[in-house]
Amino acid sequence: MKLPFLKSRPANTLLYITEGKTFRVDMDRHGVMQGELEVLELRCDSTRQLANTLENILEVARPLAKKVWLMYVRLPTQVFSLPSVQVAGAEEEMLKQALLFEYESLSGESVAHSHLAYHLMGDADEMSEYWVTVLAKETFTKVTEALKSKGCKLAGLLHPGGLPVVLGGEKSASWLRIETWSNTVFAINQTLDDDLSLQVFQSEENSNWQTEVDHWILETGEVERSETLMNNKVEYVPLTDESLRLTADGSLEFWLGRWADYLVNTESPALPLLNTQRKVNMDLVYMLGGGSLALALCLGHFTWNLYQRNDFEYKIEVLTKAEKEIKAAQEDGKSTQAASSKLEKTLLSLRSNVKVIPRMVGALQGRPMLLLKGLADAAPNDLIIESIAINEAKEIEIKGVALQSHLINQLASGVKDEFAKLAWEVGTPTKTNLGVFATGGPWEFSFLLKDQGLAGFVEPE
Repeated sequence: MKLPFLKSRPANTLLYITEGKTFRVDMDRHGVMQGELEVLELRCDSTRQLANTLENILEVARPLAKKVWLMYVRLPTQVFSLPSVQVAGAEEEMLKQALLFEYESLSGESVAHSHLAYHLMGDADEMSEYWVTVLAKETFTKVTEALKSKGCKLAGLLHPGGLPVVLGGEKSASWLRIETWSNTVFAINQTLDDDLSLQVFQSEENSNWQTEVDHWILETGEVERSETLMNNKVEYVPLTDESLRLTADGSLEFWLGRWADYLVNTESPALPLLNTQRKVNMDLVYMLGGGSLALALCLGHFTWNLYQRNDFEYKIEVLTKAEKEIKAAQEDGKSTQAASSKLEKTLLSLRSNVKVIPRMVGALQGRPMLLLKGLADAAPNDLIIESIAINEAKEIEIKGVALQSHLINQLASGVKDEFAKLAWEVGTPTKTNLGVFATGGPWEFSFLLKDQGLAGFVEPE
């Protein structure tokens, strides 16, 4: 008797989910498409429905591969820049918190309980440019659990825009592409130096996006190849060498094939992929008062750090001079023992300071983020920090309001030891009873963080 043919599961599945339909392609372990493009009459209008849509797909579709890639056309995404001095050397969690907050300030959307994926596009003019995507933690968890229940694993969740390779023709040294999506327009450019740049225009919110795209084309200049990728909307875009409309026969399958090859065969994709649990300290995000606050604080510390570096260079010069004086005193025998001892003491003190410099510079670099984290961790529930500023005396002044007077002392005591490690002395809080309640309170407060300079980083012997 002839046994029926049992077809094994593919190595990879790519699902492209839109507001109209869902499209599926399967790939082998080399990223080569297997079988035909499959169309599922399942739609998803917002990220809140993404997990439910995926569950419906898993119910009606034949088994997916062990590794599943999801592309959702309305996945929130932005490109923005942060000062390089603010993020240089920052730990992963600190960096993600800064990116989450900057995303919220630009989009106006709450990032509470969210996952974030990011990709560093490059550094220029002392600014670092990041491409980020964001998804609610609850939705992300439901997506991964739904796949796990069917024996699948999420390889990556991403926006379908921004494929960082040229679509058609031979490989070009320089190229650009304009992509129009449901609520965004992507503008991608690769230069002769292999530098890849990206701008994402929020077309639903910005009625002038077409003018901005025209300006982008002019600023980009001449390239060897230009492309346009159109989704299901008819939009005016500048004329390019080639135009690809995903609703045309064969175009969608070709484009998905390019994505499949890139995702499977690229070890470190140049794009933000949501594919792991990302733990973010949202208490710290809540404590941030504005993007300008973090920026102003970091720029203030940059100036202070520059001053300290010049001061250290001066101390090193003094150290060198002191060494020469000691050597001359010993050789000539003209200096008294008292003078020699004094110079030795100066030399030892300067050498001790020089040893402290690397540790101090590292601490200064992380100071802004650690300040915000320390305040977030120590602040009681009924206390709000309203502002963080640098006064004329170069001291950091922290202001806020608390329902009860003792909570202010609790905050100051809670940050005292941690801030001492960063060479900050926590001043005594000043309090003002606003007298709103019959029993007293709420209380306005402020206290200063006084910089101890180099001496603050010297550990007692």
